[in-house]
Amino acid sequence: MLYGIVDIGSNTIRLKIYEYKNNKIKSVFSKKKTAGLIAYRDDGKLNDEGINILSSILNKFNKIMNLLNVARRYFFATASLRNISNTYEIIAFIKEKIGVDIHILDDETEAQLSFNSVKSTGLSNDEGILIDVGGGSSEIIVFENKTPVDKGSLPVGSLSCYEDYVGIMFPNKKESKNIEKRVIKEIEDLGLVKTHKKYLFGVGGTVRNLKKLLVHLNFINEKKDAFPVYLLDEVLDELKYNNKEDFNKILKVKAERIHTLVPGIIIIKTIAKYFHVEKICVCKNSIREGVLYSLLDAEGL
Repeated sequence: MLYGIVDIGSNTIRLKIYEYKNNKIKSVFSKKKTAGLIAYRDDGKLNDEGINILSSILNKFNKIMNLLNVARRYFFATASLRNISNTYEIIAFIKEKIGVDIHILDDETEAQLSFNSVKSTGLSNDEGILIDVGGGSSEIIVFENKTPVDKGSLPVGSLSCYEDYVGIMFPNKKESKNIEKRVIKEIEDLGLVKTHKKYLFGVGGTVRNLKKLLVHLNFINEKKDAFPVYLLDEVLDELKYNNKEDFNKILKVKAERIHTLVPGIIIIKTIAKYFHVEKICVCKNSIREGVLYSLLDAEGL
């Protein structure tokens, strides 16, 4: 049976199709569109242009699933639609126009699903910090014995930090410091347990593209899925100038993240240092796999 998962993010919207057969899951199709929905907000609402972009992409993805005879479909949004005031108007509009239901994940559910995506296969240590830095929010899970003991969602992400704090393309020293201060404030406001953890596990595109950048700049070997925290300062030092030379370092790795990757790295670094992390581990799965596991579990599979 085929399962289609559509993840509506603040920056990108992604469709992944999985085949579930003989108790095994296989990814068979993936397509992504950069939407930048966070840039289409006016007075806390997603404006008409943003809604039309969202509708157009979801309609195309739904047609792809029709062509591939995808039996089970699940469209979900996190901070992209959660943190606006016209969420339910958009849900109703999409339902009427395309005929699909969008599920809005609250911040705790988002954090739990991110953890569920890797708890069985992606954690090489029984305790640590797991993060998922998205475009509009960042999930943090503190876990021990592979069980969450505290979790929460920061209302800041790589794209929202770019929009709120960066004047050109890369943040300067002052802008970087303001991002760090904001992240620390949001962590403290959450009241997360203060703890020291050796390992931080990252899921999602920000940490995966951080690894690609480290490989491209010859900081680590491509086969390595873990690296020391101090490399974050070194890679940020490579991206401190708003010039063509530094822009090309990201353009050659992931052009569409030219404006969001540096804010994302600053978020990761700030969280890591707050919890006295020594090593960062890159996980292959994402929240989409967590959503799939929950669907299979609900069906008794």
